[in-house]
Amino acid sequence: MPLHITLIRPSAAHLYGATLAQEHLSLATEDWSASTREDTVLMLDLDPVMSITPSYLKATMLWALQCGQAEVQQRQATAFSAPGSVRPLKLFPVVTGCSSDVAADVHEFFLGRGLPILHVTTSVVDRLISGQILGALDPLLVRTFETLVRVGKGTAADLASASGENISLNGWNNRLADLYLLRLVTRRRMGKFWVYAPLVERISPWA
Repeated sequence: MPLHITLIRPSAAHLYGATLAQEHLSLATEDWSASTREDTVLMLDLDPVMSITPSYLKATMLWALQCGQAEVQQRQATAFSAPGSVRPLKLFPVVTGCSSDVAADVHEFFLGRGLPILHVTTSVVDRLISGQILGALDPLLVRTFETLVRVGKGTAADLASASGENISLNGWNNRLADLYLLRLVTRRRMGKFWVYAPLVERISPWA
């Protein structure tokens, strides 16, 4: 399904510090503020970037991930007016255009926090075509994500049928909910069931 994608494209070759990160976020505020109402992919284009620091990633991609998780967990915003404060937003952070060195930096940052992030390698206006998982993701969740990518979209029952793994429907529901909390998939309610869809249509290993 079409995605609302907000693109942040820094012009600097070196992205250092939370202050610069918040400046770049503020340039897209009107666009990603829609994330209070609808799912929004916050895409950081690192194509011209030669280096990026943990403080910049913390104030952009990690912040967006934490805001998305706050929305899933229905947490209330704290210190809402403070710059960089976490608030409930329907955000799904991804990076794109990474060189091998920058991808390694992003990978190490999220790996150290036990979290994943998608590196989108091909996209169009409202679709993320292909990507790679950077950072950390439990092998069971990797398999679940790969199954969902193969199916395209589906409920826990759909994935149970497609995978052939001998686990309960409750187990599939838990895995999919975990992927949603990690902002790797979207979901829509259909009757009694959640229908999940991966952010990207194809996935490839990163090395």
